[in-house]
Amino acid sequence: MKFSAVIAALAVVAASFVSAAPSPVVVDKKIPGVRYKDGVQFGPNAHVLAPAAEANHLEARASAKDLTYFGGPVLKNVEVTMLLWGNAQFATDLAGFYTGVTNSPYYDMLSQYSGIGRGTYKGSIKLSGQPSSRSLTDETDIQNYLRSLVSDGTLTPNANSYYPIHFAPGISITQGGQGSCQVFCAYHGTIDISDISSTKYLFYGVIPDQGGSCAGGCGSAGTLFANTCSVSSHELVEATTDPAVGLATTFAAPLAWYNRANGEIGDICNAQQGTITGGNGKQYTIQKEWSNKAGACVAK
Repeated sequence: MKFSAVIAALAVVAASFVSAAPSPVVVDKKIPGVRYKDGVQFGPNAHVLAPAAEANHLEARASAKDLTYFGGPVLKNVEVTMLLWGNAQFATDLAGFYTGVTNSPYYDMLSQYSGIGRGTYKGSIKLSGQPSSRSLTDETDIQNYLRSLVSDGTLTPNANSYYPIHFAPGISITQGGQGSCQVFCAYHGTIDISDISSTKYLFYGVIPDQGGSCAGGCGSAGTLFANTCSVSSHELVEATTDPAVGLATTFAAPLAWYNRANGEIGDICNAQQGTITGGNGKQYTIQKEWSNKAGACVAK
């Protein structure tokens, strides 16, 4: 079975504090690169890359969490350019987050994965001319718009570029048939741009506003900004260690660092928050990531 055309991501199902507990959300397809909401459950054949028989076998080995390298690219020194879709919240503070976290011990831990080093924040772009709909589909609206930005020179990606898109409140996104804040919190994806650029891939993240229905199940920190940072860190590190997951169709390149049973580096530690002091001296809430070396979810 295939990965979705784009990926990488986040998701969590909000708990409902009513007298009768709601039925859990069950997802029939587990899309790599997605951060699922807390409480989401997966059907018996939900694994995208493995046939059902293999998926069942892999589930029996789910305690083996170490990541395996499958030969795909990594972002050796990530270069983050934040894209602002509408009046996204916390633009100034998120610039500090990306500046500080990519230049911190959080990234030093990643050296065990193909020698990844620290990265840089390159700035932000306030987008214009994007689809005006408040209900977007990744495979058409978002990917086609990003391709147009490469074609007109607004985006000039290289092999280390990562473009997290932060959306204004009230915009919903569907990816792989699954909805933002209903099923997932965020995801990262891949576009083959070799037909319009000398760079093969464009790596991007989709970060819906974490208020509204995302405010339950997309992080347990005390502030909306802290949970936005946590969700953003999940996608940032996954896009660094497994950027081309969106185009993988089997356990081979372009897949990079991945666990057959549990997914990407952030999926293994989904919703486990920590804090890190960034290179700018400020403290940020992040999601812990899996360390093969430590055999645990760590912040650094």
